[in-house]
Amino acid sequence: MKSIPNVITLLNLYLGCMAVVFIMDGSAITGAILIIVCSILDFLDGAAARLFKAYSDIGKQLDSLADLVSFGLAPASILFHYLSNVLHTINPEANLFVLPSLAFFVTVFSALRLARFNAADEKNDYFTGLPTPANALLIASIPLTLAFAPTGSFSYLMLDNLRHLVVPNLILIAVLSFLLVSPFKMFSLKIKSLSWKENRIRIIFLAGCIILLITFGWAALPMFLVFYILLSTLWPNKAM
Repeated sequence: MKSIPNVITLLNLYLGCMAVVFIMDGSAITGAILIIVCSILDFLDGAAARLFKAYSDIGKQLDSLADLVSFGLAPASILFHYLSNVLHTINPEANLFVLPSLAFFVTVFSALRLARFNAADEKNDYFTGLPTPANALLIASIPLTLAFAPTGSFSYLMLDNLRHLVVPNLILIAVLSFLLVSPFKMFSLKIKSLSWKENRIRIIFLAGCIILLITFGWAALPMFLVFYILLSTLWPNKAM
């Protein structure tokens, strides 16, 4: 039983590797779905560790290594995929690699964020900087929104620019890289009690996501993470 959390973490790592393979092979949608599966496994390995009281230094390090691949390398591969396609459309004959490689700054700053988290002595009920799974889910929502959301929706029209323009890709890479290591406090979604006072920011977030989903359907996917970032930065007490 003690090894179950580590097995789940290793499965997370394996699927993260497969996500990179699919994305680099041109199937960003499959890669995005695998990133979502990895985020579920990331939640489950923590839940299993708490259930079986199977905490260990090895488990902690494995978790970070898996996160770096599944939530650092895989989502950056999606951005690399879009930026490469845009540049290829502009000039099919050019061997353009340097500019698309800037997408992997997301991986670099994800690594820095994970290292800072592991080195922190004090563990809080909030995160400092955007959590790597949240960042990965935001990026994973891009191909899914473009594939399934109504073409006239605001989310689709905004994200469609990533398939045709260079600057929006570079701006997104820069903003996400900054948020990963920013000093902003982001609330944790872990519910430790049934108290409204202790969980009101989480309940408001979940209720808002349900409203967005009912209102916008698939187009709501990227809105979830934007809502999370805004709620985290604007909430008067981020630790709640």
